[in-house]
Amino acid sequence: MDPIYNIPLFQDITDDELAWLIEHSAEQRLASGEYFTREDEPTRHFYIVLEGELQIVRTVNGQESVVGTTPRGIMGGETWLLTGARAGATARAIASTRLMVFDYPTFLQIFSQVPPVGAQILRTAAERMQGFATLVNQQEKLAALGKLSAGLAHELNNPASAARRAATTLRQVLPILSLHTLKLSAWSLSHEQIQRLTAIAREMATRARTANPLTALEQSDREEAMMAWLDARQIADTDDLAATFVTAQVSVDELDTLAAELPPTALGDVLSWLHQELDAASLLDEIEQGTRRIADLVAAVKGYTYMDQGPLQEVDIHRGLENTLVVLRHKLRQTQVERHFDPNLPTILARGGDLNQVWTNLIDNAIDALNGEGTIKLITRCENNYVMVEVTDDGPGIPPEVLPRIFEPFFTTKGVGIGNGLGLDTVYRIVNQHSGTVEVQSVPGCTRFIVRLPIGK
Repeated sequence: MDPIYNIPLFQDITDDELAWLIEHSAEQRLASGEYFTREDEPTRHFYIVLEGELQIVRTVNGQESVVGTTPRGIMGGETWLLTGARAGATARAIASTRLMVFDYPTFLQIFSQVPPVGAQILRTAAERMQGFATLVNQQEKLAALGKLSAGLAHELNNPASAARRAATTLRQVLPILSLHTLKLSAWSLSHEQIQRLTAIAREMATRARTANPLTALEQSDREEAMMAWLDARQIADTDDLAATFVTAQVSVDELDTLAAELPPTALGDVLSWLHQELDAASLLDEIEQGTRRIADLVAAVKGYTYMDQGPLQEVDIHRGLENTLVVLRHKLRQTQVERHFDPNLPTILARGGDLNQVWTNLIDNAIDALNGEGTIKLITRCENNYVMVEVTDDGPGIPPEVLPRIFEPFFTTKGVGIGNGLGLDTVYRIVNQHSGTVEVQSVPGCTRFIVRLPIGK
């Protein structure tokens, strides 16, 4: 017998069984760099490496990743043949390689004709599927972390940039405000006048922050009237002052009242001081809004990840859905979200972080299905001893031939490297771990994912 067949896999088989394997197989030789299978292509062959070595590569999130090699004596292809899936990885020679190749019908006969090899095939497939399950979990956690990081970075950037710009401008405004305050002090205003000016500035700043914005036409008309009033009193910088006062919705009548209480020569310095006060107050409001938004985002992320909490929590489903929308806001764009929440929905005992991964995957899939335009409905209700959560989109729907396989691990309709086929498998697994159920219904214009979770579990 050719010593090439002297490998551990064949140690416990008879000469007749080995002869059957040789007779019913084909030998295939690969040069270094040559492909045996490519990821996501149909696979119909089982192989055993007799000489050389194959490199196994998977595409994850658009990046190729080497997951291992199959050297001499190692088998391959059995997992995809047993599950009926397309090739989940690319197999490529990294040296001159000689393979013992079996087509699919012959592969199935191995279990009856050569039982020791059949048993080893099943053991290897089980070990690899367990490894794949671990890989699924790790990759899905990384994918969820990536979505969280992308969403957080995008959402934090806007308020952080706005606060930074406002702080930079405020740094320029404060010295000018100090200068106008010094000029104001030179007029030796009475204590009552200073208190009156301080109260006016505070009231104007509050109005600027809380009043409804003017329309463009209203803003233009009022600025024109304000500039005419300022020009008539020979006040400098009429454009800037008019824009600030009108934005704060200060009227000409109010300025008339103020002017009557002041020495005529002091009016210009008082108005310039008020202008800088309103500018500074507006910039402080922008900084406060930006930092408040950042604090709200941090709170949402802590709620999303259930940071600083135990493995099981009293989970508020609505809060989890809202936190998930915060994380995915950067992807929603023109997508409309309708909430139909049961106000009496009870909390459930669950792993909150895992459930948020479920909501993330379902909502993220709905966003992708809509391609940025359409409506997502989030529906909750209590069904006897279960909480029901439904994620619905009005996209094109899932093809009927795809529906039966929608929860299979590694099954995806997206291109290689775009979807890893783990998202809905993870949904199914997490819901099942919570003793719940998940179902999907889809027709063109309406796809519904319905999750039911027991109360008290």
